Amino acid sequence: MVEYMEGTYRSRGGDPGEGAVADVTWSESAGRRERADAAYAWERLSVDPRFVKLRRRFALQVAVLVSLFLLSYLTYLLLSAYARDLMSYQVADSVNIALLLGIGQFLLTFVLAWAFGRFSARAIDPLAAQIRDRARDEGALSGRVSRR
Repeated sequence: MVEYMEGTYRSRGGDPGEGAVADVTWSESAGRRERADAAYAWERLSVDPRFVKLRRRFALQVAVLVSLFLLSYLTYLLLSAYARDLMSYQVADSVNIALLLGIGQFLLTFVLAWAFGRFSARAIDPLAAQIRDRARDEGALSGRVSRR
């Protein structure tokens, strides 16, 4: 107990049979306390209704956009496999429906990426900024990169 009050305290470490004692300094103890406080702050933020709303919005946005892309791609594949007459219809000299729909897949990808960015800037980013500000106020964000 005296050692604890002097700035170091002892804790059990090493092999269990040896009864080894490892010294832990105040700086290590303060570091542990700081990490525990940050973890507690993050835990409080994870149950914040705004954080839950942010995660729900992001998941919904991703689900909708991925579903649209997969539906489009699956339709393209099924048309290519089972509607050969439609896909081989000539629009111009060597341009048929299959080529236009294939190029359309690339265009759809860019449109979905644009929609993702636009929706994120409008609905997700402001909410994320509020949560980030709250985390800074509570000390959860210390500017350090933690490694696990």
